[in-house]
Amino acid sequence: VTMPNIKSSKKDVIRSKVSYEKNKADKSELKTNLKKFEAALVGGDKAAAEAALLSKVADVEANIAELKAEDINKRSYALGANMALATKFQFGDLNLDLNTLKMSLINFYENGKVDDPIFLENNNKFQGFIYTRFMPYMQAKQQRKVMEDAGVTEGLPELPTLYDETFTAEFIVKVLGSQMGASLIDVDGIDLSWFFKGFADGLAVESPETIEGSLLLTMDEMQAELMGVQREMIEKAEVKAQQKGVEAKERSAAWLADIEKMEGVKKTESGLLYRIERKGNGEFPTADTDRVTVHYEGTLSNGTVFDSSYERGETITFGLSQVIKGWTEGLKLIDKGGEITLWIPSDLAYGERDAGGGNIGPNEALKFKVELYGINE
Repeated sequence: VTMPNIKSSKKDVIRSKVSYEKNKADKSELKTNLKKFEAALVGGDKAAAEAALLSKVADVEANIAELKAEDINKRSYALGANMALATKFQFGDLNLDLNTLKMSLINFYENGKVDDPIFLENNNKFQGFIYTRFMPYMQAKQQRKVMEDAGVTEGLPELPTLYDETFTAEFIVKVLGSQMGASLIDVDGIDLSWFFKGFADGLAVESPETIEGSLLLTMDEMQAELMGVQREMIEKAEVKAQQKGVEAKERSAAWLADIEKMEGVKKTESGLLYRIERKGNGEFPTADTDRVTVHYEGTLSNGTVFDSSYERGETITFGLSQVIKGWTEGLKLIDKGGEITLWIPSDLAYGERDAGGGNIGPNEALKFKVELYGINE
């Protein structure tokens, strides 16, 4: 059982007209509740905000009793059951407040944006919780079990505290709910009632060994639905990457054209743009086998810094054959003690692939400030 982190293409159709109309009604009603939720937030009325979402959760779950197995929306049910199983068997020790979890899920599903800086920041903070709190807790718990099974009663490891002022229970459950909601945003054919039916059935499973037979779908059917969503997610990601690459190529070309007009900027035959900011002592690296020591800062065309040795507080040494083509060529244009600015077209940088931990997209032209400190030293 794994928590999905999925976004898929909208290729799948809803299994029945009934489910389709019901999904539309759910979303329409949900928007009304979310407007109340947003208004309450603006007014600072947290209780009213939570009440609006809790009302939606109750409305959706009230519809579960009217669902008929023959009309099952397999995709929605499988996703709901899978998330519930992860909640119960992976994160059971967190004692999550399920109402808050569901409210956060619904709120983000309808109103959230996966590129929202706050959402991304919260996800990073959540990863910190997983590595510094949850994993040590689970390791200590497992160690205690092994010792207890062996009959040891003394010297058992203490279970670390999971929550504190930095990682509150409320924060963790809301982030998890938001992540679940984010994984559904681009999945077509979602019926919230069937999703929460699957969620309820998943929570009712007593143990991982009894999953088979406890749900409306077999494990094979569940796997097929989840794999289908994953395949669509991959397809959509590829389409987005291609479009992103086209846009980046056009944007980079326009940016480099403007840079080329700047005073002091020169262009090599390869298309590399550079400007000598400070001359050095006359000693230049000349071969690809030369090793250089530099300080540098890399930025995107929008000015975002994606890498900086200055921030790390130390220079870096490497062979000229070990870096992108723009660096291999550009660093031969500056002497020891000098400083150069490089504007590197994508074909001399990372081309059509992502780089820099996802910070550099396909077909991105890059700017580097580089100071050359040493050659073969």
